[in-house]
Amino acid sequence: MDANSKNCIVSSKFMEAVFLEEEQAILCKTLAEYVPMEEFQKKFDVMSEFIKRNAVKKFIFDKTSLKVFHQPSMEWYHIFWKKEMAQYGLKIYRKILPNLSYFKTSVKIGRERIMKEHPEFSFEAYDIQYCDTLEEALAL
Repeated sequence: MDANSKNCIVSSKFMEAVFLEEEQAILCKTLAEYVPMEEFQKKFDVMSEFIKRNAVKKFIFDKTSLKVFHQPSMEWYHIFWKKEMAQYGLKIYRKILPNLSYFKTSVKIGRERIMKEHPEFSFEAYDIQYCDTLEEALAL
């Protein structure tokens, strides 16, 4: 990603996000093995403001750099952030996970925990798909 691009939304040592105008998509890529929750929330708050002002239909979250799964960040992202962004038309999510079996297992367990502890949240209200590559995420 070119952080100097006019389409850059956020850029830090932990993550970058750019707007792919033709696709009406944000591509958010983690750049570190772990993103502290405060940093995660601050960058997603910046993306929120962008989404409120622009036509964004798809969010591609490339987490391939991550080695640490953080449940509180995942819960906040689903329970609060996604719910708010749905009000602005963002309901399509493509996720690229690290190729680490323990990370994928942690995501599955995390989803189950959210369903159990937050029954008001429905994963089915969103088009969430897991992809292996950016090309696949863009195509779906």
